Amino acid sequence: MADRWLKTNCLLAGVTAFWLSALSPLPQIGKGISYSLALVAAVQLIQESRRLIVQDARRSALAAMNQELEQTEFALHTQQQEQALYEVYGAAPTYPEEVEQELKTSLEHLYKEPSADYTGETSASTSDDKAFYLAVRGLLEARGETYVIEQILKMGGRRWEEGKRRLQQILDEGNRNGW
Repeated sequence: MADRWLKTNCLLAGVTAFWLSALSPLPQIGKGISYSLALVAAVQLIQESRRLIVQDARRSALAAMNQELEQTEFALHTQQQEQALYEVYGAAPTYPEEVEQELKTSLEHLYKEPSADYTGETSASTSDDKAFYLAVRGLLEARGETYVIEQILKMGGRRWEEGKRRLQQILDEGNRNGW
Protein backbone atom coordinates (compact mmCIF):
# COMPACT_ATOMS: atom_id res chain seq x y z
CA MET A 1 0.00 0.00 0.00
CA ALA A 2 2.79 2.42 0.92
CA ASP A 3 4.62 1.66 -2.33
CA ARG A 4 1.51 2.62 -4.32
CA TRP A 5 1.29 5.94 -2.48
CA LEU A 6 4.99 6.55 -3.12
CA LYS A 7 4.58 5.72 -6.80
CA THR A 8 1.54 8.04 -7.06
CA ASN A 9 3.38 10.90 -5.38
CA CYS A 10 6.43 10.40 -7.66
CA LEU A 11 4.19 10.43 -10.74
CA LEU A 12 2.51 13.62 -9.49
CA ALA A 13 5.91 15.25 -8.97
CA GLY A 14 7.01 14.11 -12.45
CA VAL A 15 3.88 15.52 -14.09
CA THR A 16 4.41 18.84 -12.32
CA ALA A 17 8.12 18.97 -13.19
CA PHE A 18 7.58 18.12 -16.88
CA TRP A 19 4.72 20.60 -17.18
CA LEU A 20 6.71 23.40 -15.57
CA SER A 21 9.76 22.61 -17.74
CA ALA A 22 7.54 22.84 -20.84
CA LEU A 23 6.51 26.33 -19.72
CA SER A 24 10.12 27.43 -19.33
CA PRO A 25 12.12 28.99 -22.19
CA LEU A 26 13.11 25.79 -24.02
CA PRO A 27 13.35 25.15 -27.71
CA GLN A 28 10.21 23.77 -29.36
CA ILE A 29 11.54 20.22 -29.40
CA GLY A 30 12.25 20.42 -25.64
CA LYS A 31 8.76 21.80 -24.96
CA GLY A 32 7.22 18.98 -27.06
CA ILE A 33 9.19 16.33 -25.19
CA SER A 34 8.26 17.90 -21.82
CA TYR A 35 4.57 18.05 -22.72
CA SER A 36 4.68 14.43 -23.97
CA LEU A 37 6.39 13.21 -20.82
CA ALA A 38 3.95 15.23 -18.67
CA LEU A 39 1.02 13.66 -20.58
CA VAL A 40 2.41 10.11 -20.21
CA ALA A 41 3.08 10.68 -16.50
CA ALA A 42 -0.44 12.12 -16.05
CA VAL A 43 -2.01 9.02 -17.69
CA GLN A 44 0.09 6.78 -15.42
CA LEU A 45 -0.93 8.92 -12.44
CA ILE A 46 -4.61 8.50 -13.32
CA GLN A 47 -4.26 4.71 -13.66
CA GLU A 48 -2.38 4.43 -10.38
CA SER A 49 -4.94 6.68 -8.67
CA ARG A 50 -7.75 4.42 -9.89
CA ARG A 51 -5.93 1.40 -8.47
CA LEU A 52 -5.50 3.23 -5.16
CA ILE A 53 -9.17 4.20 -5.12
CA VAL A 54 -10.23 0.59 -5.79
CA GLN A 55 -7.79 -0.73 -3.20
CA ASP A 56 -8.98 1.81 -0.64
CA ALA A 57 -12.61 0.95 -1.40
CA ARG A 58 -11.86 -2.77 -0.95
CA ARG A 59 -10.08 -2.07 2.33
CA SER A 60 -13.01 0.02 3.54
CA ALA A 61 -15.49 -2.65 2.46
CA LEU A 62 -13.46 -5.35 4.23
CA ALA A 63 -13.29 -3.22 7.37
CA ALA A 64 -17.06 -2.69 7.25
CA MET A 65 -17.64 -6.41 6.68
CA ASN A 66 -15.31 -7.30 9.56
CA GLN A 67 -17.11 -4.85 11.82
CA GLU A 68 -20.47 -6.32 10.79
CA LEU A 69 -19.11 -9.82 11.39
CA GLU A 70 -17.90 -8.82 14.86
CA GLN A 71 -21.30 -7.33 15.68
CA THR A 72 -23.03 -10.45 14.40
CA GLU A 73 -20.72 -12.67 16.45
CA PHE A 74 -21.40 -10.51 19.50
CA ALA A 75 -25.16 -10.74 18.93
CA LEU A 76 -24.93 -14.51 18.44
CA HIS A 77 -22.83 -14.86 21.59
CA THR A 78 -25.35 -12.77 23.52
CA GLN A 79 -28.22 -14.89 22.19
CA GLN A 80 -26.39 -18.07 23.19
CA GLN A 81 -25.80 -16.68 26.68
CA GLU A 82 -29.47 -15.73 26.99
CA GLN A 83 -30.46 -19.23 25.83
CA ALA A 84 -28.12 -20.78 28.40
CA LEU A 85 -29.61 -18.60 31.14
CA TYR A 86 -33.07 -19.53 29.94
CA GLU A 87 -32.18 -23.21 30.19
CA VAL A 88 -30.56 -22.82 33.62
CA TYR A 89 -33.23 -20.68 35.23
CA GLY A 90 -36.09 -22.14 33.22
CA ALA A 91 -38.16 -19.13 32.36
CA ALA A 92 -41.01 -21.54 31.86
CA PRO A 93 -43.61 -21.35 29.16
CA THR A 94 -46.20 -18.72 29.78
CA TYR A 95 -49.91 -19.33 29.92
CA PRO A 96 -52.51 -16.95 28.59
CA GLU A 97 -53.64 -14.41 31.18
CA GLU A 98 -57.02 -16.10 31.70
CA VAL A 99 -55.51 -19.57 32.27
CA GLU A 100 -52.89 -18.24 34.67
CA GLN A 101 -55.50 -16.32 36.66
CA GLU A 102 -57.74 -19.41 36.79
CA LEU A 103 -54.85 -21.54 38.06
CA LYS A 104 -54.03 -18.97 40.72
CA THR A 105 -57.66 -18.66 41.81
CA SER A 106 -58.04 -22.45 41.97
CA LEU A 107 -54.90 -22.82 44.03
CA GLU A 108 -55.88 -20.05 46.43
CA HIS A 109 -59.36 -21.53 46.82
CA LEU A 110 -58.00 -24.99 47.48
CA TYR A 111 -55.43 -23.71 49.93
CA LYS A 112 -57.85 -21.52 51.87
CA GLU A 113 -60.47 -24.25 52.35
CA PRO A 114 -60.95 -25.32 55.96
CA SER A 115 -59.81 -28.79 55.01
CA ALA A 116 -56.50 -27.31 53.91
CA ASP A 117 -55.03 -27.29 57.41
CA TYR A 118 -51.72 -28.89 56.56
CA THR A 119 -50.28 -29.29 60.06
CA GLY A 120 -51.50 -32.88 60.14
CA GLU A 121 -53.12 -35.20 57.68
CA THR A 122 -55.32 -33.59 55.06
CA SER A 123 -58.95 -34.50 54.87
CA ALA A 124 -59.58 -33.17 51.37
CA SER A 125 -60.93 -35.55 48.84
CA THR A 126 -58.69 -37.24 46.29
CA SER A 127 -60.09 -35.21 43.40
CA ASP A 128 -59.37 -31.93 45.23
CA ASP A 129 -55.84 -33.12 46.02
CA LYS A 130 -55.29 -34.07 42.40
CA ALA A 131 -56.65 -30.72 41.16
CA PHE A 132 -54.47 -28.89 43.68
CA TYR A 133 -51.40 -30.91 42.64
CA LEU A 134 -52.03 -30.28 38.93
CA ALA A 135 -52.56 -26.56 39.54
CA VAL A 136 -49.31 -26.38 41.54
CA ARG A 137 -47.42 -28.21 38.78
CA GLY A 138 -48.86 -25.84 36.18
CA LEU A 139 -47.83 -22.77 38.16
CA LEU A 140 -44.39 -24.24 38.84
CA GLU A 141 -43.86 -24.54 35.11
CA ALA A 142 -45.30 -21.10 34.39
CA ARG A 143 -43.98 -19.03 37.27
CA GLY A 144 -41.47 -21.10 39.23
CA GLU A 145 -40.98 -22.30 42.77
CA THR A 146 -40.64 -18.87 44.38
CA TYR A 147 -43.98 -17.71 43.02
CA VAL A 148 -45.82 -20.81 44.27
CA ILE A 149 -44.27 -20.66 47.74
CA GLU A 150 -44.78 -16.93 48.23
CA GLN A 151 -48.03 -16.23 46.37
CA ILE A 152 -49.96 -19.51 46.59
CA LEU A 153 -48.76 -21.14 49.79
CA LYS A 154 -48.23 -17.70 51.40
CA MET A 155 -45.06 -18.90 53.11
CA GLY A 156 -42.45 -16.43 52.01
CA GLY A 157 -39.85 -14.72 54.14
CA ARG A 158 -39.22 -16.45 57.46
CA ARG A 159 -41.52 -19.31 56.56
CA TRP A 160 -39.64 -20.03 53.31
CA GLU A 161 -38.22 -23.39 54.44
CA GLU A 162 -41.62 -24.49 55.72
CA GLY A 163 -43.15 -23.48 52.37
CA LYS A 164 -40.47 -25.38 50.49
CA ARG A 165 -41.18 -28.51 52.57
CA ARG A 166 -44.92 -28.11 51.99
CA LEU A 167 -44.38 -27.77 48.24
CA GLN A 168 -42.21 -30.89 48.26
CA GLN A 169 -44.97 -32.75 50.16
CA ILE A 170 -47.49 -31.75 47.52
CA LEU A 171 -45.20 -32.88 44.70
CA ASP A 172 -44.33 -36.14 46.48
CA GLU A 173 -48.00 -36.93 47.07
CA GLY A 174 -48.77 -36.30 43.40
CA ASN A 175 -45.90 -38.51 42.27
CA ARG A 176 -46.93 -41.25 44.73
CA ASN A 177 -50.49 -41.22 43.40
CA GLY A 178 -49.34 -41.09 39.77
CA TRP A 179 -51.04 -37.80 38.94
